Amino acid sequence: MSRPIYNAVRHSQASTVAASQHSPTSSTYSDPKLAPTYTKADLRADTKHRKRFAIFTSFLFVVTLVFLILVQIGNLSNKHVLGDLYFFKIDVSNIVVTGLRNQKPGNTLAKQAGLHDFYQVGMWNFCEGYNDEGITACSKPQLMYWFNPIQILIDELLNGDHVNLPPTVTEYLYIIRTASQTMFVLFFASTFTSFLAIFLCPLAVYSRLVSIPIALFTLLSALMTFIATGISTGMWMIFRHQLIEYAADMHVIPSVGQKMSIFTWIASGCALFAAIGQLGMMCCGTSRRDIKTGRRVGRKLRSQVAMPVEENPALRRRWWGSVSQ
Repeated sequence: MSRPIYNAVRHSQASTVAASQHSPTSSTYSDPKLAPTYTKADLRADTKHRKRFAIFTSFLFVVTLVFLILVQIGNLSNKHVLGDLYFFKIDVSNIVVTGLRNQKPGNTLAKQAGLHDFYQVGMWNFCEGYNDEGITACSKPQLMYWFNPIQILIDELLNGDHVNLPPTVTEYLYIIRTASQTMFVLFFASTFTSFLAIFLCPLAVYSRLVSIPIALFTLLSALMTFIATGISTGMWMIFRHQLIEYAADMHVIPSVGQKMSIFTWIASGCALFAAIGQLGMMCCGTSRRDIKTGRRVGRKLRSQVAMPVEENPALRRRWWGSVSQ
């Protein structure tokens, strides 16, 4: 007794047989004059749209890399351009210090007390200076740097003497250190991965199978950039809010670096758009392997064959790149 064959299965088998009979790669075109022959120029012409999109995603990572480098080198020296790039700045020029009397003309309260007028933070160090002179000194660049304002005040006011801090202050400093070091690692890693992504993105033109690891790599790079930017923005905004709330009576003016914040978000946006584009190339756009395997019909074959040419559904590749027979 034969097993029943459902109509859907019978229709699928008939479609497969009919498709194979009209396939550009089947024996129908055994004549060499009708055989599909593609040169490198033909493949480039048939996949130019995918190539342009791949190059565009590569360009987005170029933009990402440029702004990440600016984030890396910001606040490293007292030069005008680099000195204007900082994450956070504290203006203590009008700080109220108990017991300070007989202020000298031309000196700010901070300078009279032995402090600098302002302190600003970068990724690798901090810089200090006076409002009328600008940045006068910067600390040495340090791996895994984190900004400790309490230690700076102790060093300049108390000559580095040990001070027992309240548990609340110690907890806040631990949070700042953890967030700063996490941000440092993510920004540093995303700069390196963005550089590699510039050269990897154009390779997606060859195959959707190749697009999978490239898309995952670019997504990882974009996520690291986005998370680092989120940590940076959140941490410094919270720090600013806390200083305004608890140090307002001391006339301490905290501010978040607008230029640095804009640079980080531009880098994050470009990286995310590039990663989304690479993810889309996993399933969309004709690749060179599509032409070679017959999944897509090139323009040259359409012009060579007089009869209407249809793409062979029997050779359609699944999204991970294998050919279904």
